[in-house]
Amino acid sequence: MKFAPRILAGFSLLASTSASSATTSYKPKYRISPIDGSKIALPTKEQLDFQDKEIGVLVHFNIATYISIDGCNDVPNLVPKVSLFDPTLLNTDQWMDTVSALGAKYATLVAKHNCGFTIWPSDVTFTDRENKTVPYDYTIAESPVHGKNVVRSFVDSAEKYNVGHGFYYSVVVNNYLNVQNSEVRPNTWAQGQVNITNGTYDQIVFDQLTELWTNYGKLTEIWFDGGYSATQQNKIQGLLEEKQPQAVIFNGCETNGTCISQNSIRWIGTETGQAPEENWSTGVTNDGGDPTSPYFCPAECDTTLQTNDRWFYGVDQPLRSIEEMIDVYHKTVGRNCLLELDLTPDRSGLIPADYAARYKQLGDFISSCYDKPVAPTAKHTSNNKGDYSIKFDYPTSIDRIVMMEDQTDGQVIRSYQVHAKVVDALDANGTLAVPFTIVSNGTSIGHKKIDIFEKAHTVTEVMIKTTYVDKPKWRSVSVHLCDRLAANGTNTEAD
Repeated sequence: MKFAPRILAGFSLLASTSASSATTSYKPKYRISPIDGSKIALPTKEQLDFQDKEIGVLVHFNIATYISIDGCNDVPNLVPKVSLFDPTLLNTDQWMDTVSALGAKYATLVAKHNCGFTIWPSDVTFTDRENKTVPYDYTIAESPVHGKNVVRSFVDSAEKYNVGHGFYYSVVVNNYLNVQNSEVRPNTWAQGQVNITNGTYDQIVFDQLTELWTNYGKLTEIWFDGGYSATQQNKIQGLLEEKQPQAVIFNGCETNGTCISQNSIRWIGTETGQAPEENWSTGVTNDGGDPTSPYFCPAECDTTLQTNDRWFYGVDQPLRSIEEMIDVYHKTVGRNCLLELDLTPDRSGLIPADYAARYKQLGDFISSCYDKPVAPTAKHTSNNKGDYSIKFDYPTSIDRIVMMEDQTDGQVIRSYQVHAKVVDALDANGTLAVPFTIVSNGTSIGHKKIDIFEKAHTVTEVMIKTTYVDKPKWRSVSVHLCDRLAANGTNTEAD
């Protein structure tokens, strides 16, 4: 769920810092093209490792699960009663069963959303405007399931299932503390809200992030939904360097290069689950990126399983069809974008059965279609002109191609054409005509590009021709035949 997100970028660290020091200085890390002198942005290992995960989940489970609207967004006086939070069947292992069935490799938990409720028993105390030291008492510890810690259970289950774990903590909105856009609203507060100063709020944010980033192991991803304020930046940045330097950061930088991490991931600019056809691993804008940018900054595509952009569990909320979710996969992972799909436990604390079935349908389709290529004994070769060819032992039917670029030294391919020797038709003389014809083309490949042809073809050879700013290093190329699997996988509806 977006709130004017800031932009991400990739950076090389120039100066060390601590939680109390001044802002760390980062500069873009790049090399110069030996062909045209352009800048080729260079990734961090953490960015490449994160791209390899391809699919993750964003777990929306908080006190907003128990209200009719989708969170406390844009309702600044809404502070749902603590007594609402009562997940009597809570089981985070059951969540991870669904994560695994989907094929997701990481899970990011909404530890605190905009209502202000924390699903771990925060020990933070602060001074209110009456100069009294009070506890942050809008937490699971004051709920009907006091004694439980959802964050701890989530982390333990993720580690048990070998799933990377991370946290979402919104710093720009906190209804409990009467905060909107990172500032306490002046001269007004509603029932259930606590009256504090802006400086106190910044300290609470820092103290709660310290709890999350200190007590729950190494994090895979950290979410800043809407970014962070200028007054929070220095301390958050220092805390990241001290506690979680390996984590990738969603919404950690601005377009001017002001950022809090070198391991940056950018938002794609939409929550529909659709990246632009031309989507680069570089650039710091909320769109398809920029191949000329010196910032390596992969895109992440977050979207929902529920319809109508619903993130928290909605009673009787319909689900998107398996056909649509397969399309989402191809227009995210298949377009060089990480897919972060919302995972939505219900009010009992479990993933509903029909939701779990839909996630598994998507996971089953992906594995059935892409785990094994057709013609595994075909001959693969590449040359010093950037071309890649696959020669088959016999005429082979295919309907798509998966291309992966080795981005260790940056993303260098700028365009490509996929040619194939198609043997579906005879020429005018009745002899077999096998010319090369173009079956797909595009620009960015990056981590992964999936091209689905207009129709299936029977071919004897496939050739990829490219333009580039340095000789490409291919990571892998494979061809598949999957239309029949897509049809077989869409017979069961859960809506």
